[in-house]
Amino acid sequence: MLYAKTFRIRLSETWRDSDESLLNDFLESVVPEQVESAIIHHPVEPYWSVLVIYTPREDVVLSDGERILFDTYEPLTPEEEILFMKLKAWRDEIAQQDAVPRHQILHDAHLMTLVKLHPTKAEDLEKMKGLGDRKREKYKEALLAFFRKEAR
Repeated sequence: MLYAKTFRIRLSETWRDSDESLLNDFLESVVPEQVESAIIHHPVEPYWSVLVIYTPREDVVLSDGERILFDTYEPLTPEEEILFMKLKAWRDEIAQQDAVPRHQILHDAHLMTLVKLHPTKAEDLEKMKGLGDRKREKYKEALLAFFRKEAR
């Protein structure tokens, strides 16, 4: 079964990065079948309207060798929500230190996947979809230390 979802990408610099990040997170969490876009000439704030026709990923936990990415819209338990907020704060701190936008560190979908996986060893990070070798190597020790600290 196909589904459709629309996104609004505001053109102002204030909102563009976060709007694009939401769209990218969503696209990584589904199987896009078709994507259409058009500029909307709104009198106050023009924006891109993006229509995504997609198939939902059926299995969240995949067999060995396949990669996992949790949907950013999947509900979290209260404990997971606290951990997710702490991970977002960690990401913001790293982004500020590196002087880059936070979505260049890790997307929300990656943070949610980390919360669900609760990695304890480097091999756990290899199971994540969208976490390439460079990012995995760069943040591996910090992420594992974060989860060791949270496990106490």
